[in-house]
Amino acid sequence: MDQLEQKKRLLVSIIKFLQDELNKSDLTEEKKESVEVAIQCLETAYDTSGIKEENVVDLLSLIPSTSVKEVTDQQKLEAEKFKNEGNAAIKNDQYSEALYFYTKAIDINPHNAVYYCNRAAVYSKLEKHMEAIKDCKEAIKLDPTYGKAYSRIGIAYSNLNMFEEAKKAYKMALQHDPNNPMYESNLKLAEERLAQSQSDGGLGQLPVDVSQFFNNPALIGMATQMLNDPGFRNVGHTLANRMNEVDPSFMDSLRRSMNQPQPQQDDSNPSGDSKKPDEPQS
Repeated sequence: MDQLEQKKRLLVSIIKFLQDELNKSDLTEEKKESVEVAIQCLETAYDTSGIKEENVVDLLSLIPSTSVKEVTDQQKLEAEKFKNEGNAAIKNDQYSEALYFYTKAIDINPHNAVYYCNRAAVYSKLEKHMEAIKDCKEAIKLDPTYGKAYSRIGIAYSNLNMFEEAKKAYKMALQHDPNNPMYESNLKLAEERLAQSQSDGGLGQLPVDVSQFFNNPALIGMATQMLNDPGFRNVGHTLANRMNEVDPSFMDSLRRSMNQPQPQQDDSNPSGDSKKPDEPQS
């Protein structure tokens, strides 16, 4: 279909929409007259011949629906039940189960910011920090004053060594919950890590989450076997010396990154109640 044919199809579709409005809408006589004039102007200004009716596009069907899913009181109760089961699971370090329950709660009632924030906490425990950030952003869309969601974004960014973003998130958390000592502590830590990274020319922080290595038993076992291999130790020693020759600050930066304190987790309240951040939600 060439450009002229596309224009004709669009114009005929607009005219069809306006004609439907004349027949269906509760327009006043004055407004109907205006719509009729608009149709006449389009038909006069453009050649719309040759377009078959089956090629007319329903313009309204192209507009995405913005309707909000209605949640009944019964569904809200069911979602709360799943949320509470998720809370119990996360307290028992059953993170896969908690993820399942919070996801069920969200599926039933996608309008509750607490559910997204709770699931974000589980994602952080599972070292899935980008998923945690995504869920926190969804929670903030639903409740822009949700300090805990900003805090958990900060924790996720800190775990990804993205300290500039973490700093901004902690500041937002404090803006909505200014008397929270944990947010203040984590903000200070993010600022310290950011300053250290900048002083190291960006080498102070590894581009990966080191905690993923230390929390993975399989990787720890593999590393232990490699370190017990005399041949590997010789290669590793040579590689370390070579890296130190290229950049003498690298090994110091590596050691500092591995020994850095981690941001405090706000696990005392798995319910993530946006109104009472230090108390479990009933």
